[in-house]
Amino acid sequence: MTEIPTIEAIRPNIYRVPVPLPNSPLRFLNSYFILSEDKTTIVDVGFNHPDCARTLEDALHRLGRDWDSVEILLTHSHPDHTGCLDRIWERGMQVYANMHSFQEVRNLMNMESTVFNPLIKSIVSPAEHPLGAPSERDASKYRVSAELLPMKNRFDFHYLGDGDIYRNGSHTFQVIATPGHDDWHICLYEPHIKMLIAGDTVLERITPAVYSWLVSYNALNEFLGSLNKLYEFDVDIVLPGHGEPFTGMRERIDFLKVHHAARLEEICRLVLGGHATILDIARQCAWKHADWDSWPLDQKFYSLGETMAHLIYLVNEGRVRYSVCGADIRFEPPCN
Repeated sequence: MTEIPTIEAIRPNIYRVPVPLPNSPLRFLNSYFILSEDKTTIVDVGFNHPDCARTLEDALHRLGRDWDSVEILLTHSHPDHTGCLDRIWERGMQVYANMHSFQEVRNLMNMESTVFNPLIKSIVSPAEHPLGAPSERDASKYRVSAELLPMKNRFDFHYLGDGDIYRNGSHTFQVIATPGHDDWHICLYEPHIKMLIAGDTVLERITPAVYSWLVSYNALNEFLGSLNKLYEFDVDIVLPGHGEPFTGMRERIDFLKVHHAARLEEICRLVLGGHATILDIARQCAWKHADWDSWPLDQKFYSLGETMAHLIYLVNEGRVRYSVCGADIRFEPPCN
């Protein structure tokens, strides 16, 4: 089991529990434990992995709690935040999230697969593919970083929408819908202590991934709108899903907006320069790591989704147009 850092007291009765993420470059998820006399709220739970379940249970015991007092609150649907739910859930355990069920996530993935499965088929190598020989490869059977592992339990969700209030003891959290990184993303704001549990919308050092596979959904516009919404809150400390808690939320938001503006300009220049497919454009972008073709399949997948999100934004601005022929989407300069 990965050695984990010590549980950290953030504020009275609010603790950060670093949960290991095996085989992930993120290394840890920040799970937050909120305690009152008769209730323990766990915000986000890690992968569907025994190390994650053991870490959560160990933290409970170290804090003098047991599972009978636990409510689960999920900031969004990604597997590093939700997957362990299947391991720790017990009948009667309350689950709160900005969704009615995981079926919503599955439905979206099924729609998006019409775009990303052909792309995966075009970039996958035999060494990366579980099905072996090239003649056996079928992208429809290959799920890259699937949002959800198969869940054996059917959870009853309590829906949390924008502006709702979640209470635990003396703490009152305002729910802020912040789509973009994930359609179902929420943040939690405690106005009395000016604290924001931010999930993956605002991170300390990492630029949150924003990707889209449907030309009808402008995920980047949603994300930038969420950043603008958060900008209006008076926040002293941000508790992110990954990395260290930090101050200076507005400065970090300004940085993220500049980052995406620069990426939009880069991708627009590539389209105006004759690069027409998602694959070609992603290959030409200036990523943190060079030699795109040597990347692992997961990294390529996310870079393609991010490229697509920026292209869709540019289409909606009228700076780029697109055409569809079968599974092929081409991006071109706008008509004069």
